[in-house]
Amino acid sequence: MSYSDELTQEIVDEYTASPSRETVDKISARIGKSTRSVIAKLAGEGVYITPVRTTKTGDAIVKKEDLVEDIGRWIGKEIPTLAKTGKLDLKALHTALREIYETDDTSLRESAMDS
Repeated sequence: MSYSDELTQEIVDEYTASPSRETVDKISARIGKSTRSVIAKLAGEGVYITPVRTTKTGDAIVKKEDLVEDIGRWIGKEIPTLAKTGKLDLKALHTALREIYETDDTSLRESAMDS
């Protein structure tokens, strides 16, 4: 069974009213199609919102390359091999530098430059 125009509009309306995985599951059970099929249809209609991937702790997933890019921008140098550093250490460095370089307190930046 393919999606009729009426069914397509119905599931699009239902999903856009409450865009969540639970809504997809309800639609899937109601119309007798797999969740994968419903997600594909909603994506094809341009309304499906991909859930943000998170870590076990619920934090957003951040790539090491993105951390390295920020650090390089802050210190004015490209350091591609920094990505070989362990992620926990890299995140700690990123957090420390962000506090220095993205603060309105210029004294922090000046003291970091003097060191």
